[in-house]
Amino acid sequence: MTVRDAVPDDAAAVAAIGKVAVPDTYRDLCHPSVIRSIVEQSYSLLALGDCITECRHAEDAHFLVAERDNQVVGFLHYDAKGDEPELHRIYVEPELKRSGIGSVMMHELHQRLAPGATYILMVVADNRPAVAFYQRHGLVEEARVDGPSYMHEHMGVSFPSDTPPVPALVLRYWKGRS
Repeated sequence: MTVRDAVPDDAAAVAAIGKVAVPDTYRDLCHPSVIRSIVEQSYSLLALGDCITECRHAEDAHFLVAERDNQVVGFLHYDAKGDEPELHRIYVEPELKRSGIGSVMMHELHQRLAPGATYILMVVADNRPAVAFYQRHGLVEEARVDGPSYMHEHMGVSFPSDTPPVPALVLRYWKGRS
């Protein structure tokens, strides 16, 4: 398996993973309208192509893909624009979860960060496997937030006005901190 910088031609493969992995991950954790909004706004070919292109031209952003046998099997999106650096998303083909792909992508991201770098990410509080994954990779809880409100404020995702709250955690990583 290899991890490399994404190119715009990877948008279709990333979209295919996201359109399956997001609903699979959040089926029992979020209202269907939340899942639908995330998929529609974050996994269109246009949105992904723009995001990948932006990351390729920014020195403080990374959109990585993991490949196995020349097939994209996972992706990670990190950038430092906005209030502070953030890991926005990391997903693996659902049938390949827990096979080490996510860990390899996290390791690659952490290798690319400058000494002392820090970033945050938001994760649904009830997504215990994801919380445990991030903790294994050195992230610690910093705050508790409403997921849809956080995504709207920090990522520009819009949700229906009657969207119910989704308890979420903001986790932080510090490179070089034990």
